[in-house]
Amino acid sequence: MEKRRLTYFLSDFHLGARYFDSPLDNERRVVAFLDSIKDSAKEIYLLGDILDYWYEYRYVVPRGFTRFFGKIAELSDLGVKIYWFIGNHDIWIFDYLPSELGVTVVDGPMVKDISGKRFFLDHGDAVGKRKLSFRILRSVFRNKVCQKLYAAIHPRWTIPFALGWSRGSRAKDSFPQYLGEGKECLEEFAKHYD
Repeated sequence: MEKRRLTYFLSDFHLGARYFDSPLDNERRVVAFLDSIKDSAKEIYLLGDILDYWYEYRYVVPRGFTRFFGKIAELSDLGVKIYWFIGNHDIWIFDYLPSELGVTVVDGPMVKDISGKRFFLDHGDAVGKRKLSFRILRSVFRNKVCQKLYAAIHPRWTIPFALGWSRGSRAKDSFPQYLGEGKECLEEFAKHYD
């Protein structure tokens, strides 16, 4: 019997988020969970927003996430296949994390058969109807010229700015109420997806 046979789907850890009482304790909980599955995991799908903010500078690695990155590298070295989907908080992953951690970065939806079942995998932030302001902001964040301009600003300014924005956005956007069956965009998308 194959020892590594389980597939795990994980998302939205928001590691490093300042709205946690202790971001380090949050990271340690995630790492403890990953350690608990290291012998059974065959594949892990990290479905976005794993980090609350990440911008991959050419010569600068943002502070933090050391335990998490070490655990991901360990799992990868053990032969666990890890897919890291780009979310709306960690959209600026380029080549550092794949080359250092051995993960496969996925930018967009993936359809895959896993254990005899078909899965549509994505972070989901772009699925369904979104406010115009969100769509505009998303296109600006994903624009290569805007990314180059942002990278030209010193991380001393960009990282606190982005973390503050995330905290403010989280405080402003309360979790929406469930609208009911047939009225939720993700639910409707899933029903009609073939």
